[in-house]
Amino acid sequence: MNVEVEEEITFSRKDLREGSGSQGDPMVVKLDIVNFTVHKVLVDNGSSADIIFKDVLKMMGLEDANLSPVKTPLVGFGGSEVNSLGTIDLPVSMGKEPRRRITMVRFLVVDTLYAYNVILGRSGLNLFRVVVSTYHQKMKFSTNSGIGDVSCDQKEAQKCYNLSLRKGGQEEQGKRKERDEIEEVDDLKRFKLERIEPVEQHKSVELVLGEPEKTTRIGSDINEALETMMIEFLRKNVDMFA
Repeated sequence: MNVEVEEEITFSRKDLREGSGSQGDPMVVKLDIVNFTVHKVLVDNGSSADIIFKDVLKMMGLEDANLSPVKTPLVGFGGSEVNSLGTIDLPVSMGKEPRRRITMVRFLVVDTLYAYNVILGRSGLNLFRVVVSTYHQKMKFSTNSGIGDVSCDQKEAQKCYNLSLRKGGQEEQGKRKERDEIEEVDDLKRFKLERIEPVEQHKSVELVLGEPEKTTRIGSDINEALETMMIEFLRKNVDMFA
């Protein structure tokens, strides 16, 4: 019988940073999804679903990805009901080497304006076996190399929260000036996406074996599990990356 032994996950005053535990900010982090680092990821224990927004997929070059159909509507975006476009499975990793964890997450794809790029709900958190401390503004998880952690980006959290409040307040008033509406849309669409591509350390990968002209680049400092999953995903979706 195989028994998996994990280190105990604890939080202490050493995990506190300036401002932690006093602001009541939402947990906003950045995660590596496919070949991008995605900012403005809302960690939401109150959400049963993991959600990615259509504009984010478009910026990843995945707007033409085949989505699995789903008919369950979502409720909670300002109290309104939103229909999902479908689901998509994407490789997601959190933490830094050597304490990094990776898994495939099934996201619901939604086409609506929102202050966040991605919502990581209970399903995704459980896949990573994450323990979240909103007081410490940090989440921790077990890896083969010890306990990994991801800290909240408090500046990003406050900015997203303020954007969501402004949007909600304008909807309640029911009176938006055209200039304010355009500014709001621009703010909500100003995503922060970066390639997982170290400035000096990267390597080329053939998307189609034997066709060196069809290549892409991935970071060379990622672990073997992440590299294998990443290459498998890229080759499966070669038409979108070639």
